[in-house]
Amino acid sequence: MSSADERAEVKAMIQALYQAAHVTRSWDGEVNERVAEVFGAMLLETTKCSEAFAWVPRPTGGRASITWLVTNLGRGLFSIHKTRLSYTCARAVVYKWAHELKMASLNLSCEKLPLWG
Repeated sequence: MSSADERAEVKAMIQALYQAAHVTRSWDGEVNERVAEVFGAMLLETTKCSEAFAWVPRPTGGRASITWLVTNLGRGLFSIHKTRLSYTCARAVVYKWAHELKMASLNLSCEKLPLWG
């Protein structure tokens, strides 16, 4: 079970990705494990495109969780490295995944996400 602080940190990471993509609207959904999975898929796509996060280890089991995100990207690491993201890659990923992320925050999503690997 994740703490409120961990969920807040993941939310900040999602908002930072939106900012890196220069998307004017921010994401303000509720963070749950499904949101963590979707955000993990977003990071995977961004990594493949820009290699900014190539140093991030793959999550065990192939899916990101709240705890995994906070452990591997938390405590300011995401903010430090987001400057290395390709603006074009981040923007494409945000637009592609915005709906899925919103649905996940409402626990309405059932689409299978790609595994890291």
